[in-house]
Amino acid sequence: MLDFLFYLLIIAVVIPLVLAANKPARIFEYPYFMAAVFAVFILPQAYSLIRFPGGVKIGEIGDILLICTLCIVCCFLGYKLTPSFTMVRFISKPADPTRMFHVGLALTLVGIASIVLIPMQQIQFGSRGGMTGVGTIYLFFAGLSFPGFAVFLQLIRQKFTTLRLAGLLLSSLSPILSVYTGRREAAVIFFLSIAMTAYFSKRKAPSRIIIFSSLLFATLAIPATGAYRSLVQTGEVRRINRLDIVQNFKNFINQESILELRNAAAILESTRMEGKYGLGAGYWNQIVYRFIPAQVIGKDAKDAMLIGATVDRMYVGKLVGRYEIPAGSTRTGMADSYEQFGWLGCLFFAGVGMLFRSIWTAALYPHALFAQLFYIMICTSAMRSVTHQTVDFLPGVFYQLIFLGAAYLYARAPEPRAQPPRGSRYMQRPVRGSQGV
Repeated sequence: MLDFLFYLLIIAVVIPLVLAANKPARIFEYPYFMAAVFAVFILPQAYSLIRFPGGVKIGEIGDILLICTLCIVCCFLGYKLTPSFTMVRFISKPADPTRMFHVGLALTLVGIASIVLIPMQQIQFGSRGGMTGVGTIYLFFAGLSFPGFAVFLQLIRQKFTTLRLAGLLLSSLSPILSVYTGRREAAVIFFLSIAMTAYFSKRKAPSRIIIFSSLLFATLAIPATGAYRSLVQTGEVRRINRLDIVQNFKNFINQESILELRNAAAILESTRMEGKYGLGAGYWNQIVYRFIPAQVIGKDAKDAMLIGATVDRMYVGKLVGRYEIPAGSTRTGMADSYEQFGWLGCLFFAGVGMLFRSIWTAALYPHALFAQLFYIMICTSAMRSVTHQTVDFLPGVFYQLIFLGAAYLYARAPEPRAQPPRGSRYMQRPVRGSQGV
């Protein structure tokens, strides 16, 4: 039975990738890049988990494989629904290039300043290893370098100027450093920003060879991320040539390893044994956790805003039974969506698909700089809903919406009636826009 469910998952993941191979531009659309995430992150773990259950029941392994299949199918079902044209019209308006330059510079400077200030604070860590205290406020703003980088990429694609080049170089410092230190999410944002900017400005999709060689590299490299980070931290990056990612991957799938998918199976079992479901409380609690500073309102007031939990108990490692989630590993979005809504948790991915369809349609309009930036920036939030947890998605969207939304209000420019976007089956062919200053 496990083999059947595993093959069913493989089919659900491979079909979208075959469709993307037929039309490479599809890899930028929600269900296809989500299939890529399942391919590089979930499939190798599923194979290893079947061979090495490691303390979780066979039945729970079968259930998590089925949930994974349902989630990837729901990505497609939600994406097939008609986009919201109210949203499309609102976020597809053009932006003034000069004001967008101001936005990119502001985001970049705030992000760099926050990164510089973090080491100056007395860093505190919670019981699960996460940063607490004032440092979290600076960390909150440190991520603004990435949308700043994307803004300058878009501007320099429109028109090359020395000032825009200087802004691009400045804004690239933090993303490149993050990639160098082995932050996987930062690497995804960095390369997605480059690839998707090229697509939105020139309709130039990456070749099939680049797409699938990147997926192969990601599959091999993910299990070796920890070893690479150790080399960076010890100052021995020069020894990276000794890091055999192929052999490391073979060890990962052929030996008992720490698996996020094993965590997910254990969470399913624990949730069933307790018979308690969050019913959406986890999504609200994560928003409070991320956006309400205890340094300002006090820890007791922050705890009072949570539903059925305190900040200290939001991420406990022990589950019902003998299983304990290893420190540094994740829960996966399939597990925490089940923790909230049971088998109906897979519908979360359908809801996200509906949102992405509307933003993608808006992003195809000429001049729709905000929609394009917003789409690029929340792609990694969608990916985290698979690799980490679904409750991270809404805070990630709100984070980008706050800052890019403010930028949109500041830089939005009036325009004649927009031409429909190229590549949308609902619209007609667009015209190329004028260049900014």
